[in-house]
Amino acid sequence: MKRDDGLERLSSCFYWTEFDGDDKRQYLHQEFVYENVMLAITRGLSWSTVAQVANITKDLLPKLKGLKPSDVICLIKDHLSQIEPRLSTAHHAVLLDFIVKTYVPHQWLYQAFLNGETSLKHISCELEIESPPHPQPLCEGSDAVEWEQQRTLKDLRLAQSQIEAEIKGLKEKAEAQMMATLQASLNGLPFEGRMSKQEVEELLRSFLQSQGEIIMASLMKEARLTETLLQMKLRHFANQPVSPEKHSVATPTKSKKK
Repeated sequence: MKRDDGLERLSSCFYWTEFDGDDKRQYLHQEFVYENVMLAITRGLSWSTVAQVANITKDLLPKLKGLKPSDVICLIKDHLSQIEPRLSTAHHAVLLDFIVKTYVPHQWLYQAFLNGETSLKHISCELEIESPPHPQPLCEGSDAVEWEQQRTLKDLRLAQSQIEAEIKGLKEKAEAQMMATLQASLNGLPFEGRMSKQEVEELLRSFLQSQGEIIMASLMKEARLTETLLQMKLRHFANQPVSPEKHSVATPTKSKKK
């Protein structure tokens, strides 16, 4: 029997009053019952059990309105336990699994159906599909090796500019620290009175030491940055392919004896 014929036969076996006046919802209700009935038949259940499956699934679907998945499963189990004689463990598990997998993954669709929201308007928008750009002629393209060299050189120049900016920032920072140290030393001088020779020497020694430490720290950082840049340049030039040069080799000739 074809599906449409089976649905028509099933629809004549019951009074479908749950969604009276709404043909779409009534048809979906009948489909839900039909799928479960067909499963019971294919599993070899008795006709009395098949009839009970039809009755409980017809009664079940409208009751699922607004329920959470966990409550849905409990309600399905409760309805299946009403079948007499009791289903075997295997048949009970198969029916439960089928009904749950039929309903739960499509819960939102079924809830819209149960709430009568089957006539919702769907908002759609058109998206323009752009085709990929037309490739340039091969004669206008770049050699892969040459393109890679240009990309590497571009990265090297970018790194060089960043390191140079960092070195410039280090110098400016060192100058600012030296000026701050000088200002602090000047502020430490007494406003009145004279300083002894030892005090002056101590002040100069302290000032020069602090200036030297600032300069040394800045130079060490600059040296590390410069070394990093130099290593990058060396790696870049080491990876450059050497273009073969044509060398002419003189072929020795025997001179004739006169």
